[in-house]
Amino acid sequence: MGIMIVWRYGKKWQIGIYLLISLFSSISNVGNAWVLTRFFAAATARSLTLFLHSAVLGLGMFVAWGAAQWLLKTMRAVVVRAVNLRVKTRLIQYMVDDAPLTTDSGKSISFMTNDLKLLETNGTTNELLILENMITAIGAIIGAVYFDWLTALAFFVGNIIPALISSFSQKMIGRASTRWSSANASWTGQLKDFLAGLDTARAYQANGVVKKQTGALASRLEDRLFHMNFLMGTIEASALTTIMVLGVLVPFGVGIWRIIAGALTLANFMGVVQLANDMRNPLMAALDEYNQRGATKPVLKRIRTAEDAMAAATDDGQPLPQTRDNSLVMNHATVKIGDKAILQDINLHIAPGEKVLLMAPSGFGKSTLLRVLQGEIPLASGTYTVAGIPATKINRVALRKHFGLVKQTPFLFNDTLRYNITLGAAFSDTAVLSAMKDAGLSALVAEKGLDYQVVENGQNLSGGQVQRIEIARALIRQRPVLLADEATSALDDQLADKVRREFLAGPETLIEVGHQVPAAVQAMYDRVIHLDQLRAQSA
Repeated sequence: MGIMIVWRYGKKWQIGIYLLISLFSSISNVGNAWVLTRFFAAATARSLTLFLHSAVLGLGMFVAWGAAQWLLKTMRAVVVRAVNLRVKTRLIQYMVDDAPLTTDSGKSISFMTNDLKLLETNGTTNELLILENMITAIGAIIGAVYFDWLTALAFFVGNIIPALISSFSQKMIGRASTRWSSANASWTGQLKDFLAGLDTARAYQANGVVKKQTGALASRLEDRLFHMNFLMGTIEASALTTIMVLGVLVPFGVGIWRIIAGALTLANFMGVVQLANDMRNPLMAALDEYNQRGATKPVLKRIRTAEDAMAAATDDGQPLPQTRDNSLVMNHATVKIGDKAILQDINLHIAPGEKVLLMAPSGFGKSTLLRVLQGEIPLASGTYTVAGIPATKINRVALRKHFGLVKQTPFLFNDTLRYNITLGAAFSDTAVLSAMKDAGLSALVAEKGLDYQVVENGQNLSGGQVQRIEIARALIRQRPVLLADEATSALDDQLADKVRREFLAGPETLIEVGHQVPAAVQAMYDRVIHLDQLRAQSA
């Protein structure tokens, strides 16, 4: 089964308490069986005194067992909470700090919701139940041996054989769950896209195509789920049939034969029978839970991949030196997203403080190049250095702090204007107001104030205001290199000229990308690089 989820991500002391309570519950089960033997002994001897004494003991045993069950359920919830919190915390850390920016957001959302819920129900919870059921079964076996070892052995063998047979089914269940997980991710991602594009589908009468494709995805998802459930059901039914024959009929025959032979009393036989239920039922439940746990293998694999990525992406790299020679140099750089080459054999040298306009038609990888400069997208081949140091050897936080970024399609958080510019960093109101003024937001601040609540993704602001907030974010931080991706595309000509001059007047290196820039504007930069020509020359 590998390292258990609860052991890897849970708190060891909580698991220890859970196991101790499980042990107490198992002992209580044996005590209940012992009380049952006393009832049969009282009936056989026709002793009212023994019956009343046994009833009092039985009441105490049942109360203790009930308390143990309550504690087990409570502690199970405590352990599940701890595991869920640690897994989600680590995955959020991975997505925020390390996940490639090219990751499909639809699949990530599906994983954080559907797949992690599957991990909780089929993985974490089932592992705890497996531990509890195995302790229960072991306690029942020990108690049954005390009453009669031969009958106990017959019940044990009859119950363990089906469990061993079913263990060979795990690979089939694992493959079925992998196919289901893949279909579920596709369904969630495509559904997100379809819903976002409903206005386009209706405008161009593509409703039928959308419904057909959505229906096909839903059908494939349900087929995969049915196959997985059918396979698990078949295995469980086969195990149940085998258990009834080997775990009930045969051992009952052994016990009755022992009574007839005078080697076993009816009272002790009923004690073994009672404990046989605590052998058989927990073993069957543990088998079912183990089979269900197999469905979590793809989820665990993805979590381990994220953890490996976090372990590899340490913050132990070199700091960037405080020097004026913060040049950016690429030699024979090639960038791939998946199997597709976005940039090929690029040679680029940008001097410190240089103002560069990078031009190319849409789709030539301008935005991708900015992400490479930030260190967010790795090179497939070639080299990239900052201040003469390979980017891969620079402390990633230091590298990210080296660049400011103005995106063409900014993202705003559902928070205040102040937060959307500072992003929680400690800047004075004076610095915030100055950056907003330089970005052309003075009128908005005068009207709304810094604590004005921006709704999700800035839907209560104009496109130009959203773009200016993105610009203010960059201006307030004064990073050594400013990357501007179509930074003024949503602004009117007058404000665009003001912001552009603000960029050009600063001491920092400026790398701005665009695809339709007038010649008069191009002349304002130290250098204009045509990426499409650069790619052709490099190739």
